[in-house]
Amino acid sequence: MRFKQILILIALNWVTAHYTQALESTDVLDANILKVYNKNVLVLDRGAEDGIFKRDHIQITSQAGFIARGICLKANLITSHWKIYRVVRPELMSKDATYQLRSINQSAIPKDLRKFASVDFSKKLPNFDRKEQKQLKLQQDRIVNYDLPNQVKLTETVKEKEKSSFNKFVDRNISNEVLRLDLSRNYLDLFASPISIQTRNDQKEVHYGFQLRNFGAKYRYEVEGTIKELDYVDPVSKESYTSNSSNYYGGFQINRVTDSLSLLSELSYFDETIGDIEYPKSRVRVSPLGLRFHFWEENAKTNFMDFSYSPSFESLEYTDPTNSGLKKLSGLRHKLKARIYSEFTKKILNRTELIYAPMSSSNLEDISSSKLLYVQASSNFMYDMGDKFFLEYELSYEADKFRNHIYGVSPDNTTQTFRLRKGFDI
Repeated sequence: MRFKQILILIALNWVTAHYTQALESTDVLDANILKVYNKNVLVLDRGAEDGIFKRDHIQITSQAGFIARGICLKANLITSHWKIYRVVRPELMSKDATYQLRSINQSAIPKDLRKFASVDFSKKLPNFDRKEQKQLKLQQDRIVNYDLPNQVKLTETVKEKEKSSFNKFVDRNISNEVLRLDLSRNYLDLFASPISIQTRNDQKEVHYGFQLRNFGAKYRYEVEGTIKELDYVDPVSKESYTSNSSNYYGGFQINRVTDSLSLLSELSYFDETIGDIEYPKSRVRVSPLGLRFHFWEENAKTNFMDFSYSPSFESLEYTDPTNSGLKKLSGLRHKLKARIYSEFTKKILNRTELIYAPMSSSNLEDISSSKLLYVQASSNFMYDMGDKFFLEYELSYEADKFRNHIYGVSPDNTTQTFRLRKGFDI
């Protein structure tokens, strides 16, 4: 009888090893790091009872986006050992965080790492049981900082075959898998200033907009739009005044092509009508390729400082005051932009931006470059009321030298805005 039981167990083990389905591509498992070994080997608190088996290939992600890939070296019942490679954001790997595991096809394992899926490491890697997990938990309660090293040393990874600089750049920064993952996490903000409508003077004031973006580890995008409307009728003279403007912006960034440099492309559109003056009737700026320098970044949403340079092709159509027709300005504008986002407290946040954008060449040869300078500065204070609901106060300043040259009005304009904003994860 004992012999038959042994044969049954052997048969079950053989069937499990050959036919059991491992982690499915649609599965997402939360996991924590239990221990870190040399050569980037991790022990995770997920094992065979979670559908994980030897040779499984996964990507490790968090709310910040894609972090790393791993190959399963050994799977116990409740724990597993993983060889970690292609670490994009090593500073995000910590024993104090929870990560998401997503399955990748084994065919995507690089050729020079396939030995980790075929060699038997079970005898070289120690087992973990519940008693050891309890001891580790007590140890973690006493010692907080058990993070992975900030840099992955070459001696701790399998050396790749020699590649050209261009191929290395492509491997590091172009990945359909990472693009799909980064673009799957999106955030939508809807905002509006208090809307005012008065029947006595037929006055209406509306200010609202949206912002759609992501915070991917490698690929980031941002789309936003703002609409402003103001209608007013003088109760004495009965003259009506109208002002309407719309502003749209789109940007795409390949994040961290080097440790401190990103590539970005931008497209913006703006129009404004005040009475009979259309300035601009339309203003389009296209920046195919710009550079963003990262000084520091603790959180892609709330804590960072960077500086960008974006040369853009600008086309501006506006009302000519001399004949009330339309005139066109086009040329090359150089946009320099500095951003500082910070948290004063857990509830109060600040977003400060400065834009300095001179135009180096234009089709209006009789106008000096000093009369084409555009400057914008804004500081936005946000109070977090909970559940991604914010009360905002924004102070902005704009200096448009060309408006002053054409219409003789002051180039400076300061605006104070109070508004409400609600955020959504989509």
